[in-house]
Amino acid sequence: MELHIVERYATPSEAMREYVEKKVGVLSRYFNRITRMDVVLETEGAVHRVQITAHLVNKKVIKAVAENNDMLSSLDEAVDKMQRQLVQFKEKLRVVRKSGGTEPLASVSTKRPEIEIEDYLRKPLPLEEAVAELEASGQPFLVFLEAETEEPAVLYKKKTGKYGLIRMQR
Repeated sequence: MELHIVERYATPSEAMREYVEKKVGVLSRYFNRITRMDVVLETEGAVHRVQITAHLVNKKVIKAVAENNDMLSSLDEAVDKMQRQLVQFKEKLRVVRKSGGTEPLASVSTKRPEIEIEDYLRKPLPLEEAVAELEASGQPFLVFLEAETEEPAVLYKKKTGKYGLIRMQR
């Protein structure tokens, strides 16, 4: 495992680098297929931030960020977060293997969003009735057919209280 440490504060120290190497080196026990770890140590005023990025096999990347008033506390917190994520990722791999799944490693964490589809037929509405329908429905917008042109349109209420109309022309 490669380890890259970037220190972005006034006085970098060898003791801090050794502490980072010791703490981050332990993470390979939780998942042994880590190719590279990037550790960024930053200080902004009184806030110390540590960001750990783990590059795993098959281009999987896991990040852990922690902020605290002390750099050592921030590092410990970020290492704990990374440990939990690595264990969780390893468990996902184990479940896929046990179930005999042939999912590749990169697609373990990808989920498709659920889409609810509502179909309804509407008669063409004049603009005034569409406004009344929008108010009555409580929805953020209304898709309808304009009575004059029988073209689809979208009516919505702006933050200013006025209404907006989007016309779709062929």
